[in-house]
Amino acid sequence: MSETQVWEVIAGKEKGGIVVREDKSIKSKELGRLSFASYVEEIELAGDRLNYRKMAGTGPETGWVSLKLADKDLLKCIIKREPPKPPLFCAWYSGGFFKKDGEKLLAPLIDAVQKAGVEDTAIFHFPNEYDMIGEGREAWASYVDRLVEEINKAAGDDKRPIVTFGHSRGASPAICVATRLGARCKKVYIAACGAMVQGHPTAWENLSVAFKQGGDRDLLKWFSSLQPENVVLSRTANDTTDEEFEETVKGSKFMSDMLGLMRTQYRNAMYPDPDKDFSVVPAPIMAFSPIQDAGSGPEATQGWGALTSGGFQLETVDGGHMDCLAPNAEGKCELFEKICKDLGQFVS
Repeated sequence: MSETQVWEVIAGKEKGGIVVREDKSIKSKELGRLSFASYVEEIELAGDRLNYRKMAGTGPETGWVSLKLADKDLLKCIIKREPPKPPLFCAWYSGGFFKKDGEKLLAPLIDAVQKAGVEDTAIFHFPNEYDMIGEGREAWASYVDRLVEEINKAAGDDKRPIVTFGHSRGASPAICVATRLGARCKKVYIAACGAMVQGHPTAWENLSVAFKQGGDRDLLKWFSSLQPENVVLSRTANDTTDEEFEETVKGSKFMSDMLGLMRTQYRNAMYPDPDKDFSVVPAPIMAFSPIQDAGSGPEATQGWGALTSGGFQLETVDGGHMDCLAPNAEGKCELFEKICKDLGQFVS
């Protein structure tokens, strides 16, 4: 039985029931009579006209009836159910951003989603923003625990359905939360991220191992490669002597903070256990491959299909790793448009 209201026929006992018609109009074709004491499930309520599906009693299986005749009630609602809440849109930005900057990065997407009719949205963060300390595989499960708590708080209960969106490193919490919440997650959107593979170390685990073998410059070189438009970051990482590099980092709060963030999120990071923290989810996955991002090309992104039993869709979109989330001069973004069109299935 669906999450709709149930009505009882309380009139028509002496007349063999109440009149059932083919459609909403009271002048439409009469289909017969619905017997006194019948129980029906509401399909649609339009003013004083009810489109029903019969649950018990005699008469047409479905049709339209009037709730009142003159001032007399013909049916009464015996089970009043709240309509199901639409999913909460849960989003994670990519690594290398503090909370404020990550929220700013996703603000255009959130605005587009809300305009598409999904009013309830929430942006979630990486462990450092929740003051969580730890690194490696073992710490990750506690982080997902915290995310589920934050999601339930934002959703208002622990049963409301969700959809998840993850950009770049944000894909890891997006798929791990979907794994943890099972059928409660109705859709997963992944942008600019090669697929995670069960049983194999994730890219973030591999990066952590590699960065521990190098120095701070390696961290910033890698991050600047993802943000070629950030001239200051690129110059510091690539075009300075070792002495200039140290002086720049010490003398710039921006560079010092950025380096500290990169150490936390990438070198000494938490990352999923590929044998425990993510698996095949029932939710469909839609993955986006930006055409100017070699690291998340269609071949690498196609692998997300192995992590869903609910259907997989791969989309290529204009842009690079970061600017695939940026609206163009006309305020349009191909990635946003495709997500919002797909979200229509969740909007009543």
